[in-house]
Amino acid sequence: MKRWKQVRWTEAGQITAILGWPQSEHDRDPPEAVFDRLRREGKDDDAALFLGQALPRYEVVAWAAQAVRDMSPPDLKPRDAEALEASLQWLRDPNDTRRRAAFDAALAASDTSSQRMCALAVFFSGGSLAPPDLEPLPAPKAAAGSFAASAVLTAATDSGRRQEGLRAALALGDALAVGSEDGCP
Repeated sequence: MKRWKQVRWTEAGQITAILGWPQSEHDRDPPEAVFDRLRREGKDDDAALFLGQALPRYEVVAWAAQAVRDMSPPDLKPRDAEALEASLQWLRDPNDTRRRAAFDAALAASDTSSQRMCALAVFFSGGSLAPPDLEPLPAPKAAAGSFAASAVLTAATDSGRRQEGLRAALALGDALAVGSEDGCP
């Protein structure tokens, strides 16, 4: 088990509390140990949800964007492709203009597409949710991770190769948590 250098949490219970999971005997374990246990037990969906809250916001968007891109079909609807591209643009230059552009692209994308959820993860990753001319309104702390994990789970399901796609996405997220450069889109 490699140490998750990019994750600020020191105990798994800090993450499971965000998810609303019941307390367990593993709450004091390092997050990477609980993630590995979930994967060994075949609880890949739970591992994705856990990872979505464990990763810092930039890394969680990078995880979702690359996983969604890898699992997207070549004949993606144009508006969904635009939402994914907006996410990738924000990762290349994470500024507020691109964050808001990702939100606009998300609104135009298919309601349940993984690309839309990925772009929403960008929008909820930081900055104000209110229009620029109004009092700042911060995003809920768990929102970016929830949208990112949902994007990954939806992309895996829609890909027609759910288990294979989800396992690859979990390996990618694990690499990002460790601090591997291989995980960046």
